[in-house]
Amino acid sequence: MVNKLIRFFYQVDNITTKKILITYFVYTLIIIICSIIYGYFLNIKFKIYDENYNIIFDNISFQNGELINNLYSKGEYYVHIDKIKFVLAKTPAIPLLIFFISLISKNFFFIIIFKNILIFTVYFYFILKLIAKINKSFFFILTLLMVPIFIPYNFSVSLNFFYEDSLVAIFLPLIFLATISNYKYKYEFVGVIIFILYFIKTSMLPIAIIIPILIIFLEKKITRFIPIICAVAAILTWGLYGLNKTGRFPVFNASSSINTYVLSSVMNINFHKYYPNKSTDLIPATNKLPQKIIDEWEFYDFYKQENDTYLYKNFDRYVKDIIIKVKFIFFGLNRDGAFPDNNGNFDNNIRFSSIISKAFLNLSILISLFFIVKNLKKLHIVKTEIYFLSFIILSLLPHILVWATSKHLVAISNISLIYLLFKFFKKNNA
Repeated sequence: MVNKLIRFFYQVDNITTKKILITYFVYTLIIIICSIIYGYFLNIKFKIYDENYNIIFDNISFQNGELINNLYSKGEYYVHIDKIKFVLAKTPAIPLLIFFISLISKNFFFIIIFKNILIFTVYFYFILKLIAKINKSFFFILTLLMVPIFIPYNFSVSLNFFYEDSLVAIFLPLIFLATISNYKYKYEFVGVIIFILYFIKTSMLPIAIIIPILIIFLEKKITRFIPIICAVAAILTWGLYGLNKTGRFPVFNASSSINTYVLSSVMNINFHKYYPNKSTDLIPATNKLPQKIIDEWEFYDFYKQENDTYLYKNFDRYVKDIIIKVKFIFFGLNRDGAFPDNNGNFDNNIRFSSIISKAFLNLSILISLFFIVKNLKKLHIVKTEIYFLSFIILSLLPHILVWATSKHLVAISNISLIYLLFKFFKKNNA
């Protein structure tokens, strides 16, 4: 019975049920052990659980803690910023995920283990499904399964649940792999994951819109329209929710009512003095929020006006800051976004994980460009490269316009490694 079940999920004759079950057991065991270790050190830094190991929601960063706490205690989805109530400040994927897990148990280690087993099981399952017709090598499966684990810093980001990048790091590479696979239901899969991605992070909008359009032009099956339908459904769902709650339809840059506030750190004459070594949270504000601001859209519009004014007066400085961001994205090897320690010092030592990540990123881009130039008149041959570069560009675009930290680059690092593995195994399997 177990054998039939495995065969139903993964039809590759030369990989036995025993191999799959043992691999999944070992894989899950690694996730559990690393989750416990990571959770322990997370608590040292943030005091994330009490003496009974129950999670302290308020100590979860990036406003997610207050959102989860309000869901848990009041059944409402909102957060306060500058005494203003926001319902559209954050997309709900992370808060809802942790909230629903906490309904089973508020034990911190249960929550982090449950979350990571769930997410990495999804990754494990779809790796098997998506590569079934690409390469039947068991070693190829193992290498793809190790992608989110191989680089220590990237793995730590995936284990976290404070920020949205922990989910993006897993789901975005799966979408890329799906686009280059021969999986029977790949368009349905891409559509569902794109729908989910939109509710994970607002910066995923370029991916959610452009990749489905690209699929329409590059593919032939009638089901290729499913991803764009799912993308529109996600935009309408979040938009109608926002319209109902606030009277305004959140979309594009206004998909989050704090996007202009976040951008104000970049639209600051001191940005280059802090980024990338110091946290942008430390940049002194150049504008003060008027007391007359009473709701989140007035808050949004105030910072939008301030940002537009800054850009008009300091466009040259903004362009120079973009160059700094691009330099960090492709060549930055030191720890970034640091806060001062008790002695006022910043830890900007080299992060060895960044050396590996940037090497994979730059190498994969060079290889993809080489194949495109080589086959310039045969674009159907380089469809994989077109998808790959599209994912890289669309992922980076919001971060070049705002700013990028190391955790923002984990997903494209994983995509780059998948691309390199795909090219290597395809060549050696030819």
